[in-house]
Amino acid sequence: MEDKILFGHDLSEIDNLTEKVVLELIEKILNENDSICRCQLCVEDIFALSMNSMKPLYVQSNIKDHTFAGFDLRKVIDRDAVSAAINEAIDKVTHHPHH
Repeated sequence: MEDKILFGHDLSEIDNLTEKVVLELIEKILNENDSICRCQLCVEDIFALSMNSMKPLYVQSNIKDHTFAGFDLRKVIDRDAVSAAINEAIDKVTHHPHH
């Protein structure tokens, strides 16, 4: 992982919570459908396309329970919208794979 240093402060503990949800749901969706290609290129393309269509939600990774200012940040992310973005990415990659 590359260092994220700004004014001498280590910012590498800032995580994109959306990324964690996308990864979780891609795994779930791929495990439910064996017909989707799981080669390196296809999985990378599905992940990249999914992430590019989602709004990032950055948090300090030291927030262990994902609660910030009284909000459960995991509930802020619309999991149905993430699933829809993933399924759209899967459709694009399936119809136009890089292999």
